[in-house]
Amino acid sequence: MARDETASLLSVPARRHSVFAGRNSHITHFAFAHPAIGLRNAGLGRCLGGAFASPLPRVRFVPPPAMKLPALLLAGSLAANAVLVGLFVARPALAPDAWQHWFESAAARAARLGAAAARETAVREKIAAAELRRAAAAQAKLWPTLATDDLKSLVARLQAAGFPPDVVRGVLIARIAALTSDRLKALNRVVEDTPYWQPGATNSLRNPKYFEERAQLFRDRAKLLRDALGEPLFARDADTARSLSREFGDLPAAKVDALRRINDDYAELAAEVRAAAQGIMLPEDRAKLALLERERRADLAAVLSPAELEHYERRSSPLTERLRQAMTLMDATEAEFRAIYEAQYPYRDLVVPSIGTGSVDFETRRAANREIEARIAAALGPARAAEFQRVSNYEFQQLANLAQRHNLPPAAAVEAFDLRQRTATESERIARDQALSNEQKHAAMKSLADRTRAQLASTLGPGGSGYLQTATWLNAIERGTSVTFDGTTTMFRSLPPPSPRPAAPVAPPVP
Repeated sequence: MARDETASLLSVPARRHSVFAGRNSHITHFAFAHPAIGLRNAGLGRCLGGAFASPLPRVRFVPPPAMKLPALLLAGSLAANAVLVGLFVARPALAPDAWQHWFESAAARAARLGAAAARETAVREKIAAAELRRAAAAQAKLWPTLATDDLKSLVARLQAAGFPPDVVRGVLIARIAALTSDRLKALNRVVEDTPYWQPGATNSLRNPKYFEERAQLFRDRAKLLRDALGEPLFARDADTARSLSREFGDLPAAKVDALRRINDDYAELAAEVRAAAQGIMLPEDRAKLALLERERRADLAAVLSPAELEHYERRSSPLTERLRQAMTLMDATEAEFRAIYEAQYPYRDLVVPSIGTGSVDFETRRAANREIEARIAAALGPARAAEFQRVSNYEFQQLANLAQRHNLPPAAAVEAFDLRQRTATESERIARDQALSNEQKHAAMKSLADRTRAQLASTLGPGGSGYLQTATWLNAIERGTSVTFDGTTTMFRSLPPPSPRPAAPVAPPVP
């Protein structure tokens, strides 16, 4: 049956053979190229057992036209790129680092950058830790070759190892502290062992020896440091150099060291006198301290020329220390400071009395103050001299500190201080007013104190409440006492107490 069907399918007229073999040869390709039937006509005739009456024409195989290769490559590349873009959009982390910011959200970008920064920080920390370990290992090997309790040898070894002066000085200070730590612990143990129901061991009246021993310990440390370093300039770091320049100016380094040793020695001797006094300074103790001060000045004069001694005292004397606060408040120039210093220097033992100078009667002190004021007024002029008198007053310095602490303008302290002076003058006028009775004077004083208190409260604000409570001059005026300010001296003159009021008559009992 297959044979008959095949014969009928392939039974074509002779005129169509030319079609298959001619210009429409692609149809021939269509008919015979299929693997099932693409056979050569001779072989096909044999398979069909001679079904055709005549042999089929020989058909030539023609391959189909192929697509151009560049077009295929372009299409494939576009498809692959589209797939990659879709993949990167879905998972930006798969994209190269330089392209990720095109596909990720702001939050994802921030998270990625944060993670990268964290990784970088972790790497840096690991590197730093490794460097520290290496440095510690090197130091552990180096220090045993340098350590010694001989301080001068320690300095020599550190210098030979190439350490800079500041490091050598720091190591030496730490070593001295370690060598003297037992003394400091013993002093601290005195404080720790004091029962809580007794005054502290640091109470100067109960245990003055504690302060002297502690001061002596730090003087000994300073001496060990100077002796070990040797070279004065080498012994000074930047901060120490500035401090020494402030105290000694441009004196040669050798003389600076000599002055420091002299001061340390006499400080130690004076400490022994105060420790022996046990907080009770007797006349003989004061005499000893006065003698030590005279001897100290003689030793200084032996080291310094007269001009150098004057230069040194102008920078470091107790008189200079006392003037510094006033100079700051009035913003004095160096020329003004020198003029004030030179006016007070001849009276320095009166201006800044020290232990051992003895007491001075009121009139002598008052005459000296008048002379100092006249010299300062001649040097600075009346206005600046008056300003110096104000800023030198301890109570004005309190007001200035109060104004600064509570962010008040400096003029507030000046206004409060001037009000104090005006109030004192008015209290004197009331006390001398013969037209007023004693009771009227008391009432006027009370009214003056109330007005002044209100004005001070307005000027100083809430921060002035503490000053108003401790202003003894204002409380005295309120109680009927006139006040006079004379330089650093305050004088009070009390009025007679007011007469007691007569008792109100008692009504007779009603029967």
